[in-house]
Amino acid sequence: MSREITEGQRSWLAGELDAWRDRGIVSADQVEGVLGLYASVEEFHERRQSKAFLTLLSLASLLIGLAVLLLIGYNWEDMPAAAKVTAVFGAVVAAHGLGLTLRFKLGQRGASEAAFFFGCLLYGMGIWLLAQIFQISGHYPDGFWWWALGVLPFALACESLVMHVLLVALLATWVGTEILGFASMGAWLFGRIRVVPNGAYSLLLFAAPCVWWAYRKGSAKAVGLYVPLIAWWVILQPFAWGLNANPVYFIGAVGGLLLLAAEAHRPGSAMAVPYRFYGASLVAGVLVPLSYHDFNRMTVDPMQGLAALYQTIAVAVLAVVVLAEVVFARRRRDETGSYLQAMIGVARRQWVPCTLIAVMAGLGIYQGVFDEPLAPTIAANLAMVALSLWLMQLGLKEDRGRPFAAGVMYFLLWAVLRYIDLFGAFGGMLGGALMFFLCGATLLGVAYFWRHRKAVPHG
Repeated sequence: MSREITEGQRSWLAGELDAWRDRGIVSADQVEGVLGLYASVEEFHERRQSKAFLTLLSLASLLIGLAVLLLIGYNWEDMPAAAKVTAVFGAVVAAHGLGLTLRFKLGQRGASEAAFFFGCLLYGMGIWLLAQIFQISGHYPDGFWWWALGVLPFALACESLVMHVLLVALLATWVGTEILGFASMGAWLFGRIRVVPNGAYSLLLFAAPCVWWAYRKGSAKAVGLYVPLIAWWVILQPFAWGLNANPVYFIGAVGGLLLLAAEAHRPGSAMAVPYRFYGASLVAGVLVPLSYHDFNRMTVDPMQGLAALYQTIAVAVLAVVVLAEVVFARRRRDETGSYLQAMIGVARRQWVPCTLIAVMAGLGIYQGVFDEPLAPTIAANLAMVALSLWLMQLGLKEDRGRPFAAGVMYFLLWAVLRYIDLFGAFGGMLGGALMFFLCGATLLGVAYFWRHRKAVPHG
């Protein structure tokens, strides 16, 4: 089996090996031996074609599924109940039977995954159609839950990202409708438990095997599907529990927790990228409105101090859990020292995410107690600057251009927003021109720095 490597990495390696061969460092046979450890150019080409083919097949399955649904719907009223049930079950069985035949008899893996995807679509449609046939009126989010339950084994067995996209979409819809629409019904466990709010807790039973699958396969894209799903579920919990304080701070704290969770991975690991991307996106998005004095003034509500306190307690518990996992992950990589020392060391290295979490939690309580918007405004502006500098430092540390560029652009966004907010009316068009000129000059300087950051002066 060839070792995993990206196509860009292989191209770079092939170029370097050619240069080494020309200089006599390695022989032609050694070059072929090294390149033989990795996938060939032809294999990468076949992979691209396979992905494109699977994508087209999945889209075709979706359109055909809609066509079948419309065709059945057109003749639905004229069909007897027995024919309707036969059509529903027959379509699902036929689609999955086709998938099995393509997979195990014909060896057409891509086509089989498209057939299974089509069967999962028909399965979901069948749930609603059977409910209509037998006049079943119930808790409609349950339909999404049962649909996701049917998709789950195929997502794990087929190892197809398309199936995981469908599963995540179904679970996100179920969580949103369940919590936002029916939080007062009580948690479900073989019946409704009224004393516990309806927080859609079984989501964790769906997500756990899928996240394990993603890590086992080393698929950062799959991790990138489930990280926002779990974050979405966590963000909705205050709504389920009736903690109706300003949710902006809780959302920002969840973003900080994702940034901290990224540190549970090895330095430079691709699996940490989804946590860092979504965490930075949540924090950066929340800080923009919080940096305005008027926004903080409008959201002051001293009557929600207790709800803000409970939100803060939840954030603290989550922060301890995440920090403990980071420490355990680092100790599994043979770090020495006590757990307390390791936790303090992580807090020092990751002081920006830890500070962001503390700031978000503290501002939630502050705004619920004090009728004063100036302190949150100052704290949010300082946090924007700190986040931008941290992203730039991260990009330099891991030699990655995207976090560095994101930090630069976020700092420029902060500068432009503060100019418009504080000096826009005073500076007018000339001030705006100067502001954009300075931003452009800054970008040119940053681009020059990034290009020549590794240059070593020679005496």
